[in-house]
Amino acid sequence: QRLGVLHVGQRIEEQADFEKIYKNAWADNANACAKQYAGTGALKTDYTRQWGLIMDGWNSLIRYYKNNFSDGFRQDAIDLFLGNYSVDEVEPASPLHVKKDWKFLALPIIMVVAFSMCIICLLMAGDTWTETLAYVLFWGSASFGTFAIILYNGKDFVDAPKLVQKEKMD
Repeated sequence: QRLGVLHVGQRIEEQADFEKIYKNAWADNANACAKQYAGTGALKTDYTRQWGLIMDGWNSLIRYYKNNFSDGFRQDAIDLFLGNYSVDEVEPASPLHVKKDWKFLALPIIMVVAFSMCIICLLMAGDTWTETLAYVLFWGSASFGTFAIILYNGKDFVDAPKLVQKEKMD
């Protein structure tokens, strides 16, 4: 009232338009901060946005993927910036360059294709139920098998920071 926004006797709780604008500005600010920090929009926007719950799930999946499979370089950059790691000029090879094996590309592709074929076989039934069952079992076991191999070699698939000393990582 002192700023002239509300008349005498008006209450802020009665201003539905202002509340909507304020909550959207608050959520936009949270999204901007979260994108800088985590690479995705803010979680828990279901309190202020209509599609918030669905976006929370989506952002959580994206954060999980980024955190485990594509954010190791960010930690390396932070360690360099903070001086936690110093580059050895005598060392001939860069510690950041690690050659990836064929399994890093092949196994996830095989798993996705096998899982997709399993779903397709379930949706498009064959001439007999035994034929459909055989296809589903084959593609299901192929997708489960590749998933088990990926899970067994899980540490190899994670994009861990490369500048941290081995003792600290274990």
